[in-house]
Amino acid sequence: MIKYVAIAALVACLGLCGALWWQSGALDTLRDNNARLERNAAVLTEQAEQARLAADVADASRQRVERMNAEASATIEAIRNLQLGECADAPLDPALTDLLGRR
Repeated sequence: MIKYVAIAALVACLGLCGALWWQSGALDTLRDNNARLERNAAVLTEQAEQARLAADVADASRQRVERMNAEASATIEAIRNLQLGECADAPLDPALTDLLGRR
């Protein structure tokens, strides 16, 4: 009878060892997955920050273009409203005409 109890205890110990070995493998897998997910979260956080910076740059560029358009419109309007007096009918210099024609 003691022999059967000892064998049962040995089988139980072997079963526990197998279960612990299986659990340690599962724990290693979970640790690897956790590390991968943490790296992915860090990458996504950096991408979100880069997207915010890109949006800021795009907004600054848009504001600069709007400001340039407003300045150009104001300059064009000032040129249109320019009072040239007698000079308005004066012929342009041929060299200046050639330069303007090349543009």
